[in-house]
Amino acid sequence: MPGAELAALAAELRARAELLDEGDWSAAPLPAAPAAPETPVTLESLAAEVSACRKCPLGATRIKPAFGVGSPKAEVMFIGEGPGYEEDRKGEPFVGKAGQLLDKILAAIGLSRESVYIANVVKCHPMLDPTQPDTRGNDRPPTAEEMAACRGYLEAQIALIRPRALVALGSTAAKCLLATEDGVGRLRGRWHDFSGTPLLVTYHPAALLRDETYKRPVWEDMKALKARLEEK
Repeated sequence: MPGAELAALAAELRARAELLDEGDWSAAPLPAAPAAPETPVTLESLAAEVSACRKCPLGATRIKPAFGVGSPKAEVMFIGEGPGYEEDRKGEPFVGKAGQLLDKILAAIGLSRESVYIANVVKCHPMLDPTQPDTRGNDRPPTAEEMAACRGYLEAQIALIRPRALVALGSTAAKCLLATEDGVGRLRGRWHDFSGTPLLVTYHPAALLRDETYKRPVWEDMKALKARLEEK
């Protein structure tokens, strides 16, 4: 406690002691001790909060939240829309076929799942029919309300990791982060800004699995990312 605060507290204690000596037992209670400093937010504490979250209905129907994976000191953070069937079971984003393709894309520019950070706009599995969680093909994009409920967690992750660049994977993530209705085709190919952090938009790996013509533009985007990260 600083010296000035100690002196003030001592003076008040002396005054109260004099009152007590005079028989005045109605004096107000002693001042409360200074409040302890708040525990700093960490990725671990944030993940625990997500595990207990019920801000939207997704928290009550998912199996495991897929909080995020990778390096807490990553220079680049990849952001998708939400967990699917496989992610819901493992509790990790991008672990299905789209995730395997993402790993290959990262390796092509000298990155890995361990060196980057991967997260989603929402942390719990959005399902077409939440009563059938064991049914494959039961995925859907998150609603605006679900994304709004989860946005604070994503922003906290970005603030804690402080990446040099963000990559939005797919239109849902791009629209959420940039507050736009434009699709990937109109957004990719140039850098955007997210609260002071450069943001690149590219196609979701799942789109490449459906249409191989997206491979060339994604490769162009990844080369732009690599060049950005190599800047001093």
